[in-house]
Amino acid sequence: MKTRLAHPLILLGAGLGLLGSTGCQILPEAQSDPTRFYVLSAPTAAAAPVAGAPVVRVRAIEVAEYLRGRPMIVRRGGNEIEFREFARWGEPLEAGVGRVIREELLARGAAAAVLLPGGRRDTATATFELTVRVLAAEGGRDGSVQFRAGWELVATADGTVAARGDFRAGAQRWDGKNEAALAAGLSEAVAALAGEIAAALVKR
Repeated sequence: MKTRLAHPLILLGAGLGLLGSTGCQILPEAQSDPTRFYVLSAPTAAAAPVAGAPVVRVRAIEVAEYLRGRPMIVRRGGNEIEFREFARWGEPLEAGVGRVIREELLARGAAAAVLLPGGRRDTATATFELTVRVLAAEGGRDGSVQFRAGWELVATADGTVAARGDFRAGAQRWDGKNEAALAAGLSEAVAALAGEIAAALVKR
C-alpha cells in the first residue's frame, strides 16, 4: 500500500489557515511623534528698578479667537492661515505673552512689581492696571513675523488712562520653515511691546 503525499500548495494553505486561527498578525513599526513644542522667551537682561517704580497689575491677556489653539500659525494670505499641527505652543499663547511682559518690565526696571492673573497674592497696591489685547501672532510666508497688540495703562487711583498704544512688530524675521525661528521672532516682538509699555511707565 502506497502512502500519498499531500500537494505542497495544500500544505501551504493549511499553514496560513493555522496562523490566521491563532491570531498572529504583522504589526506596523511604531513611528516617533514628530510634534515639537515651543515657548516665548524674554531676551532682556535684568536691570535695577527705576527709583519709585510703580506696581503694575496685568489683567488677563486677551487674544484673538483664532490664536487660542496650540498649533503655531503661518499666514498664507490676507484671509488664509495655516495651522502647523506638528509645531505647538507649550503653553497657551496668552500665558506666554503675559509672562514675557512681566519679565521684561521687571528686567527693564520699569516696575517694582508686576502682578499676573492667578499669581500669588501681593500686599502691594497696584499703581497701574495694564490691559493687553493680542490681535495677531504668526509668521508670514514671506518671512515676516506678524505680531500686533493694543495696550492700555489705567491709573488705579482715579481710573484715568495714563497711556495706550497700538503696537506692531518691526524688523523681526524668520526663514518660513523653522518654527523655532518663528518662536524667537515672536519673543522679540513681545519684548518690544513690553519695551513700549516700559517707556510709558518711566515717563508717567
